[in-house]
Amino acid sequence: MDNLLESIRSAVVTDATAEARATGIAACRTILAALDASPDQPFVPAVAPNASAIADAVGALRGVPPDQLLEIAIGRLRAALPAGVDVPSAQPLKFHIIHVPKLGAS
Repeated sequence: MDNLLESIRSAVVTDATAEARATGIAACRTILAALDASPDQPFVPAVAPNASAIADAVGALRGVPPDQLLEIAIGRLRAALPAGVDVPSAQPLKFHIIHVPKLGAS
């Protein structure tokens, strides 16, 4: 716990680096999670995402076509639904085209 408090102390000084602030933010989240945890459940510390890991993931997805990305996202969301939940199929959009004559045209 002392190292978390020290991380927060070093993050709030006026000339703190971006890395020190990120470490302080992660320490604050860990302390908040510990305070919010139920006594009957094990404590799992919060983990701040690593910026380089996020950049690597985005780089890996850079060449994937948008349609395939949407299919992956929809599949993951459907897998996260509870068992027995029926998702209605989406109806395609229908647009009515109205032809408007140009002004001044005879």
